[in-house]
Amino acid sequence: MTGRDLVVVALAGVQRYIEESRTTTDLRSGSQIIAGLAAAGVECLAGDERLDARIVFPVEGRARGAEDGMPNRIVALVAAGAGPQAAEQVRDHLDGVWAHWVGQVFGEDDGRRAGGELDTPGWPVVQWVSVPAEAGGYAAQWHQAQRVLAGRKNIRDFAQPLDAARPLCTLSPRWRSVPPPRRAPEHMRSEDLSVPSWVKRLWHRRGDKQKGFPSTKGIASAHYRAEVLRRWDEEGIAEAVAELKDCVDQVDRDDISEAALPGLPDDVKKAGSGDPVADWFRGRGAQWVYPGVWHLDSLAHRFGVTDDDGGFETAVGLGAMASKELARAGERAGLAPPSPHLAVLVQDLDSMGNFLSGRGRGQDGKFLEVTAEEHGRISRMLSEVAAEQRSAVEKALGTVVYAGGDDLLALVPASHALDVARACHDTVRAPLPTASTGLLFFHHDSSLREALHRAHELLEEAKRRKAEAGKEGKHGLGIGYIRNSGAHADCVVGWADGAPPEDALRVFTPQGDRARIRLSPRLLADLIAERAQLDGSADGTGEDHHPLPREIAQAEMCRLVERHTTIAPPPGGSADPQADKKLKQAFARDAVAALARLAPGTRLLDEDAVRVAVFLRQEVL
Repeated sequence: MTGRDLVVVALAGVQRYIEESRTTTDLRSGSQIIAGLAAAGVECLAGDERLDARIVFPVEGRARGAEDGMPNRIVALVAAGAGPQAAEQVRDHLDGVWAHWVGQVFGEDDGRRAGGELDTPGWPVVQWVSVPAEAGGYAAQWHQAQRVLAGRKNIRDFAQPLDAARPLCTLSPRWRSVPPPRRAPEHMRSEDLSVPSWVKRLWHRRGDKQKGFPSTKGIASAHYRAEVLRRWDEEGIAEAVAELKDCVDQVDRDDISEAALPGLPDDVKKAGSGDPVADWFRGRGAQWVYPGVWHLDSLAHRFGVTDDDGGFETAVGLGAMASKELARAGERAGLAPPSPHLAVLVQDLDSMGNFLSGRGRGQDGKFLEVTAEEHGRISRMLSEVAAEQRSAVEKALGTVVYAGGDDLLALVPASHALDVARACHDTVRAPLPTASTGLLFFHHDSSLREALHRAHELLEEAKRRKAEAGKEGKHGLGIGYIRNSGAHADCVVGWADGAPPEDALRVFTPQGDRARIRLSPRLLADLIAERAQLDGSADGTGEDHHPLPREIAQAEMCRLVERHTTIAPPPGGSADPQADKKLKQAFARDAVAALARLAPGTRLLDEDAVRVAVFLRQEVL
């Protein structure tokens, strides 16, 4: 027996609350709110000497505001007989913390508090279980706590009163909206948001020092802006950015600067040192580099311009011209236009609950011993993994929404998303279980909420892949895209199935000693036209039989690849037809093998996987 009560406190509805977001600021604020609640719960337990609490999850020593490795579940051992009191104490404390945050956003003197209009019954959702010392050792207590919590998930509370006088919240329709707080800026005051959503929306405006957050456009254009800053002293660059800033100053009526990306290299931070235009470009220039942003009606609605004397419209027109001139100046300096895409990266450890309960194997093939010491060791390891994941994301100029070690949500520039997905996957090492990943590329003007939802669907599809094939484990990568037009495609591949899946996805963009090779995206049309002969499935159902023998089907695919492959002459040299022919044949064999790795089962072709590879060639790589 442990001689202590085991207490587990869980914050429910976390993912839903975080993803009910219209902007990246909403998204990150939701994550910080959850992390803040979890940290407050830990402090409540650890700060009461009467409880004699020993924190198992999260790792001991975590401070309020430290998000990495902060899960939405607290596990602690407390003095025998004090379990129920400790859990209720945490619940009451978190209710008080939340009420304080509501007061910060709406104002402590807001008259609506007395009438209960700012009450949020049903939020935060704090679920807890206490298992007494008499239940047995730590392992017995743990298993009993998991059974009780699993049953608790099936119980739904309906404490939210309905008020027909107010419309539903547009972000979280399970709550009614309320009139905006006094501190809400003018361009937000027309939104129908509930109290929890207003707290999320104005989270960074609670204090005197207001802090912004990178937008989808800021993340998508990150590497382009970094390269512009590196070329600050080249002809036309600084002048083009200054012209752009002049137009923005006449249009932008928001008083919060966008936060600088956390991973900016030192040379980019110092570029244009002392020039206020360069400082502006780092902090507020992100979205304005896109000509499509300069849309009169959209900007007028965003900044509440209803009665214009012509100055606003003129500034918008000049701004569009200035963004195009910047693109031309960048092109003269060797820069491609800014990418309109970014990626949502989600990662989750496979069967983590079974692993912690000693019923699932880690990557080393071993079962975990269910003890407080081993759980504490895993907690520390997850904290280290979270820190490594943040480093990998920020090094690529991405932004972490949350990193708990066992799960990750991040926004990453499209050009580095595949490499970041691999780096974050590789941070998860034995004895931890394997990790599955969802990676969705989307246009910066597309719905963030839809992108988040689809990324998590890809993660779930990745987790189902091997189970459906009758193999042990999950360990998949689900990858897809949504264009601004709505066109989309996705596929699922295994992280551990032979060669790295990200290499196969680069089939249309050969690198290294094959960089002279160009494989045309028109290959896709020919593959689809011959799909029935190649894969035996004209309707895309993917039956595992082939009208053509497999060897002949592979040979036909090689012929098609060769047909759509061209080889540029080597730099400073002339073409060698015989050598190029051999290079093309070798490349075709490797390309066919790569396409087969992207197809499920024994199929040779998954047209959606080819569409994803074509998208990567056209828009990302």
